[in-house]
Amino acid sequence: MEAKWLFATKNPYKLKEAQTILGNEWVLEGLPPEAPEAPEPYETLYANALSKAAFYASWARVPVLAEDSGLFVPALGGQPGVFSARYGGPQRLLKAMEGVAHRNAYFVAVLVAYFGNAQYHFYTGYCFGMIAREMRGEGGFGYDPIFIPAGSEHTVAELGEAWKKKYSHRAIAFQRFVEGWTKQ
Repeated sequence: MEAKWLFATKNPYKLKEAQTILGNEWVLEGLPPEAPEAPEPYETLYANALSKAAFYASWARVPVLAEDSGLFVPALGGQPGVFSARYGGPQRLLKAMEGVAHRNAYFVAVLVAYFGNAQYHFYTGYCFGMIAREMRGEGGFGYDPIFIPAGSEHTVAELGEAWKKKYSHRAIAFQRFVEGWTKQ
């Protein structure tokens, strides 16, 4: 049985990562280039993911998966957090972390499956770790070259796709979605 969803992203890396996590039984279509930008005016990942999902479900008239994620650094008051995509990237974060001893951080991914008529379910994934002192690795995207997951000495960019498919914040959210969907 193949399940097909519109995945509310224009980011080809995020689309590829999500499809890799889900495998061949699930087909994700990303947003076409002409799709309008959904509003993400809220201060929580949950509210932004739901806003995005409802917007694109109304626009495309199909079930939608929408995800919002962020990297939270307690030593920086939770920044970049919900604004991770617009924060300025890993170099800016490394600069902000200069001289900071406590480098704990965590990723959060909030995935919403939206069916229309305000019917939806949330699935959340976390990945705890710390911020590296320099960029390392060639894999992944975003903050992957500076995030070291708990229990590892390597950044996500060094650990690669196989690790991300099982253990990343996004992988956990998608795994919870699949588990929830197959139990229905």
